[in-house]
Amino acid sequence: MYKYGFSGLDRRIWYLGITRFIRSMGRVSSFIFLPLIFVFVYNVSFLITGIFLGFATIIMSIVQYYSGIWTDKVGRRAFLIIIPFPAAFVYFLLFYFVYMKISFLFVVLIWYSSIIINAIQYPAIQASIADLTSEYERLSAYTLIRIMTNVGAAVGPLAGAFLSQFSFSYVFLFASLATIIEGIILIVYFKESYFPGKEEKITFSLKILRYDKFFLFFIVIGTILGFALRQNGPALTLYAFDIRNLPVIDIGYIYSLNGILVIALQMPFLRIMSKLNTPVFWRGISSLIYAMGFTILAFSTGFFSILFVMGIFTVGEDFMAPTTQTIITTISPGNLRGTYIGTYNLFTSIGRFLGAIIGLYYLYILKSIPYLFWIYVSLITAFSGLFYFVLNPLFKKRNKI
Repeated sequence: MYKYGFSGLDRRIWYLGITRFIRSMGRVSSFIFLPLIFVFVYNVSFLITGIFLGFATIIMSIVQYYSGIWTDKVGRRAFLIIIPFPAAFVYFLLFYFVYMKISFLFVVLIWYSSIIINAIQYPAIQASIADLTSEYERLSAYTLIRIMTNVGAAVGPLAGAFLSQFSFSYVFLFASLATIIEGIILIVYFKESYFPGKEEKITFSLKILRYDKFFLFFIVIGTILGFALRQNGPALTLYAFDIRNLPVIDIGYIYSLNGILVIALQMPFLRIMSKLNTPVFWRGISSLIYAMGFTILAFSTGFFSILFVMGIFTVGEDFMAPTTQTIITTISPGNLRGTYIGTYNLFTSIGRFLGAIIGLYYLYILKSIPYLFWIYVSLITAFSGLFYFVLNPLFKKRNKI
């Protein structure tokens, strides 16, 4: 059904993979430790932290929606080579502001600027991978990008944890330097992957969701799942650090395990996924694995038990991560790939937005009995997984599988 392996892929896929490695090495650590900076450097409450993180998700998705439309109109390369440099500058400002402990509101405004700048680039990255691959190669290509990203995600949290022992601000300086390197590589090695105007013009309107039932249902399920999986981020970080009193370095180890296991397990899982059933089916399996992880997390109190849970989450992530863009770029017209990606992110951001705010709020409310919080999250995740199984026959029919 799908190609297994990376031989024969366009060389530009590898350059994108290398830059994703560099990007994640710098930025994943900033994402992981940002809630700790809000709560423990600026003494912001869990609820306010969740509100700021939630609005960042909405802002990011709105920008991605319009950026997706524009990358279909003007091509991909401009977004890839220009964005890293203002992003690096903004990360440097974050370093300076946190280091000098300048007003929290200034830090939030600059951080929102980084969210906007990075969101402009995201649809171009994902759409360019689809441009450079056939449908047969696409699952492998997105898996390659996933592996390279997680090599960086394995290094980044450890580097961030080490740097944060001196100052949380150094996490952003690290991200700034990495982003500059990313931009230089893309300028030198990435040639345009898509030239607008070569295909029949197709106009996109949100009204298309009335007729594209599969895309509509896929968005609805993704929104529900996004609410639950948002807890595998800020909520997990604060749970480990504030409720279970793990040191920062242990949090670095926990998130680094995610990257290491992706590197080790993604290829065996790709072999299974490429031969059996569809990416929609594997999203259902992934959701159930995540649900199992959240259930175990409900009763996890120490470093090793939470580390074990991260291992379960990583297995679920390995089955899910390559499928999102594979499915979207398979069902979308060639010259609307960026638009479809942006639209999906726009709507599913509602779930991530509510997940950040409601999640951190209820984690704080249930601070004395946190197992209830994780059980609720587990049930929502399992519910989402069952709906993917219902959606799978529709995907098979649409793509004649």
